[in-house]
Parts: sequence; C-alpha cells; structure tokens
Amino acid sequence: MVREFSDVRKRVKEAAPQLTLIIDEVDPAVARVMAVDTDPAPLHVLMVGTFATPSTVGKVGDDVAVFHCLEWFQTSEGTRVLVAHEDAHAWHQITLDQKGEQAPEDDLAWMVFSEGFATRVSRAAVPDAPEIDYFWYGHPESQGWLEWCQEHIEELRKHVRASLDIPEAIETFFGAGLVDGKWRVGHYLADQLVGSLGASVPELTAMSVDEARAAVRDALG
Repeated sequence: MVREFSDVRKRVKEAAPQLTLIIDEVDPAVARVMAVDTDPAPLHVLMVGTFATPSTVGKVGDDVAVFHCLEWFQTSEGTRVLVAHEDAHAWHQITLDQKGEQAPEDDLAWMVFSEGFATRVSRAAVPDAPEIDYFWYGHPESQGWLEWCQEHIEELRKHVRASLDIPEAIETFFGAGLVDGKWRVGHYLADQLVGSLGASVPELTAMSVDEARAAVRDALG
C-alpha cells in the first residue's frame, strides 16, 4: 500500500503542472470548435480521486466544473484528448443550462449522443492523435479494444438498438460492464453514430435533447 501511494504521489506531481498547461491550451480550442460563447466558462478543478474515473463534470455551486483526477495521468498526448472530451461535456452542459434543458441521466439514446458528441469535439480540438487515444486517452488497458470494436460494429449497433429502453444498459456499454470481455464499447459506437449524422460540431451543439435522442434512434434504424 505504501509503495502504491508513493507511485500515485509521483504521478500526481508530474501531472499537475502538465495538466494546467494542457487545460489552458485545449479549453479555448474546444470553445472555438463548438462555436459557443466563452462566458460563462467551465471551472477546472485538479484533484486526487479514487481511481474510479479519470475525470467528471459536475457543479460547484451554480458553476459547471470539470474535475480532473490526477492519478489517472498517463501521457500528455492522451491527456490532451481527455481534457478536450470532458471539456466538451462541460461546455455542452452550460449550453443546455442556458436553454433551460435538462439532460436525462438514465436514457441510453442520450448517452450515445452525449459521448459521441464529446468524442467528435475532441477529434476537432485535438486532431491527429492516435485513434485509440480518442477512446482510452493513453491508458494501457486498450490492447485489442479498437480492433474488436471495428470488427463487431454491427453487433454493437444491434445490441444498443435493442437496449434503448433499458436504463441499466448504460452501465453495460459505457460503464464497468463488459461486452465479450471489453469495457466501454459504447463509446466506439457512439462516435461512429454521431459522426454519421452529417452535422457539424456547432450544429450538434445546438441540438435540443429531444432532437439528439431522436437522431440517435433514427441512426440506429
């Protein structure tokens, strides 16, 4: 345990200054590709978490914030993509708040849109990253993951389509659940589906919650 804490401490000391610079660079790029007003902007909070998630979006009072968990830091390149992905969620939340819309927490179609949207934004804000980094952000658990998803895309489409009205399926496809031994495979399908809608990033940003959910359902057939 002492050795593990020592490793985390070293990683955090390395991550904090790099992540600060990455946020300063990536946050304006995300706002530009989404074509959103930059006031209010998301807060960015550096923290040491419990290895449960690399980062998450929440609220500090009334302000939307991205909580970056430093212990997940792997590479600066992968972290740039992760920051763009989570920052996209934060700017998207601000946009929804300004329109008075509430995103559902238990709707699979919305989760597909939201995660696919954030991945599309990260592709535009941080172009030319290794393909796997748009899903795994430099983490080593990804061996063979991308190839499996590419080979099983139609099966994924079928399974997600059949699960649209099952809230628990969110955990299966986007959380800790496994599909054929693979985690988070919904992220790959979400990226492909949202990319197939033929809309620009600003057009995706402007969609209402109901429009986004309907677009996903239509894309799934």
